[in-house]
Amino acid sequence: MRQTQCFLNLTISELFDKYVFKILASLMLVFMLLGSNLAFAESAPICPSGHAMYYLGAKNLGTTPEDKLTLSWSGNTSNYSTTYTFKNNTTIKLSFSDINYLRDGYPEASIFAGVTTNAINMRHSSQQIAINHRLTALINKPVSKYGFVVQDLDSNASGRYTESMSIVTAGGSFSNYNTNFTLTNLNKTITGNQWPNCNPSSPCNFNIEWEAKSANTPFVATHGNPYSGASTTTSTGDHAVGYSDFYFCLAPPKLIVKKALSSTRVNTNDQFEIAVSGGALAANSFTTTGTGSTITNGTSATFTLADSTSYTITERVMNGTTLGDIANYNATYVCSNATTGSTTVMPTAAMTYNATAKTRSFTLANATFGDEITCTITNTPGNYTFTGFVFNDNGGIARSTNPDTKSDISTTFTGNSKYFNGIFDNGETGIGSTIGLTISLTNCDGVNIGGTTSQTNSDNPLGQYKFTVPVNVIAALSPQKVCIVQAEPDPWVFSVDTTPNIRNIDLQAGKLDYKTEGSLNLDFGEVEGDYAALVLRKAQYVNDCRSTLNYTATNINTAGNTDPRSGFSESGISGSDLTPGQCIAYRITATNRANLTINNFVMRDVLQKKGENNALVTSVLIGVSNASDYANDNVPIGKNGTVKTTEFVLNPKTFRNFYFNTKYGTTVDVQ
Repeated sequence: MRQTQCFLNLTISELFDKYVFKILASLMLVFMLLGSNLAFAESAPICPSGHAMYYLGAKNLGTTPEDKLTLSWSGNTSNYSTTYTFKNNTTIKLSFSDINYLRDGYPEASIFAGVTTNAINMRHSSQQIAINHRLTALINKPVSKYGFVVQDLDSNASGRYTESMSIVTAGGSFSNYNTNFTLTNLNKTITGNQWPNCNPSSPCNFNIEWEAKSANTPFVATHGNPYSGASTTTSTGDHAVGYSDFYFCLAPPKLIVKKALSSTRVNTNDQFEIAVSGGALAANSFTTTGTGSTITNGTSATFTLADSTSYTITERVMNGTTLGDIANYNATYVCSNATTGSTTVMPTAAMTYNATAKTRSFTLANATFGDEITCTITNTPGNYTFTGFVFNDNGGIARSTNPDTKSDISTTFTGNSKYFNGIFDNGETGIGSTIGLTISLTNCDGVNIGGTTSQTNSDNPLGQYKFTVPVNVIAALSPQKVCIVQAEPDPWVFSVDTTPNIRNIDLQAGKLDYKTEGSLNLDFGEVEGDYAALVLRKAQYVNDCRSTLNYTATNINTAGNTDPRSGFSESGISGSDLTPGQCIAYRITATNRANLTINNFVMRDVLQKKGENNALVTSVLIGVSNASDYANDNVPIGKNGTVKTTEFVLNPKTFRNFYFNTKYGTTVDVQ
């Protein structure tokens, strides 16, 4: 310890005597060191195997620390704390408090000639006091070990001090001290014996170290001059102490996985198996126990991870020895880090479902030393949802009178890809709540599925229906199939369907949400009668009843013809147009103006009969064009009845003409 003498009237002989005494004392000390194993020097920092060291000092260590900073502190009487920031936002804050009798310019970091080496130095006058400063270290991460070196804690008779250090924070200990010191206070206080004095050439440095502590634990030690012979008011000199070689150790990142369950299990015996994989982690898993909504054995062991390595946390559900489907449960997870200030980003992406393995997983990456991460996976029994719309499939076409909407076969209809296509397109509207219009979710055998009732459509969103059913209700179905059934009022303005009124849904493993997507269409399309896909237009031609009539001749099939005597015309026939013995041929054009195929189309036309519907004469069939187009039960030649074709398919946006000839009266012209 360096001492500044307050007495300036020393004689040369006194100085010589002291010099001789020090020489003899030094020689004696050398012999003692050679003959005794009780003399020690401070040890180099050591961390547990696999742990990362963060070092604050000037030594060249035998092992490479995770990070190293140089000790610095500018001498300033108001600068009593300094924070050192290592990588990954790892910090240690050193601070002094309860300061008494401190000399100006301290604390400061330097080589204090003859006293300390590369240390934070505190220099006090030598009044008697239990505490003349308190040194506190705060580390923002949990440590497995923390320590530093104390330099030049000693005693001096003329300076009237015996320095001491006391460990305040539990778990600390002194080590590597020599016989210059005495331990008291259950080994929590170390005091310099009377009167050995230290310097860099004859050091008496030692270590103070703590074992594992949580983040932001204050590591506290105090320094004082408890010497009873010192004055409490007057100083007879100064004493200095230095602190150096601060270090702390961070354990590899740790992970604990927990399982929680909201609500009850889908199946009574369902248990959840969770495994963590990645890096060199050994194969592992844990499986819950419990029934209903109770989870026991829901916490994993503590996993030790490697720094900056990716790990996958995977869960699956087991029913006894049978692999269940984790998709029957919704899952959320939350990962938290008990280490404040860590730069490790906790995962938030949704868990990934593997349909083949029937597992769900997420990834934890780039955890770093000191992290203490807990991830909790919470499962909720899933619900099946079935959603669709009842909608007006008119393609957004406005009603018109010219041309008439009912018979319009222009591009207004044939050029509109959204009209009558069975798809709820943009520009089309839903059909809201309507008396007598209901949607039901059934077991495909006419029975509503557990707890559901037939719905009327919503007005917000317009036309929507939606069924939500617990997974365990659907799981009980055999076979795994549901039907959605639409019941319509009768009569109803939307009298034409563009889609079937019953939808069969084959349930898929791992899929809970069913709506219109891909090949699945759960929407019900409707149109008003005037927007029906099929348009029938009838033209008539007054002719002389020849059996050789060429119905398809171009000269009698002229577009826009208004004279029924010159060819087929949609204009009416007046009494003057028809003379006795003549016939009327008909051309019925069936047009499919929609975007869907019309299957099983049959054209029927009832010939007039005297006395029915105000008819004055009876009409009989005398001929047809292409006899194979007509059904076996078509009205016979020469008879009155119904003209009827065989079944046809009308593809989208196509038409077909049907021709036949009739005579008004009861006799057929056989010429």
